[in-house]
Amino acid sequence: MPVQTAKMAVNQVIVLLNGNDDRIYKEDTNIIILSKEDNKLLEKNCTILQTNFESIEDLIKAEKIIKKQLKEINELVIINKNIGLNMISYQYDYKFIKENYLILTNIFFFINLLISKFDKNIDLILSLERDSHYKIHSNIFNESIINYLNIFKKDLKESHNLNIKILD
Repeated sequence: MPVQTAKMAVNQVIVLLNGNDDRIYKEDTNIIILSKEDNKLLEKNCTILQTNFESIEDLIKAEKIIKKQLKEINELVIINKNIGLNMISYQYDYKFIKENYLILTNIFFFINLLISKFDKNIDLILSLERDSHYKIHSNIFNESIINYLNIFKKDLKESHNLNIKILD
């Protein structure tokens, strides 16, 4: 008689910077979402933690909640797409540019906070804005995340198997 194993639920942490991507939500998943705003469009049973991603204190609080709610993290998802910009002011919107790079460094900090909760085999899933010469700062932001995760993967190769997936 074959032995049946129980299907384990996936534990997802979703960093929802901009936009959304319905492809990343799975059945039987424990989901914690970090988002700038309360996303009422989600019809999933999940925990939504609001942050502007500019506050280290918010990210530390989020990490503590994640550690209490999830035994381990199987998937870390970063969504940064559907960015609408006014091209005339975008190139010279220094407040936007400053916030953009502050958020980038804080995302790196946040990922490092979560290492102790990573499953030994973790999927890092990216749903990113397509490159556009109109959105140079978004391009740089997304490329920085990809480069960081590739280096992160090399650094953790002795303890974790990180699978980086970039969705089209």
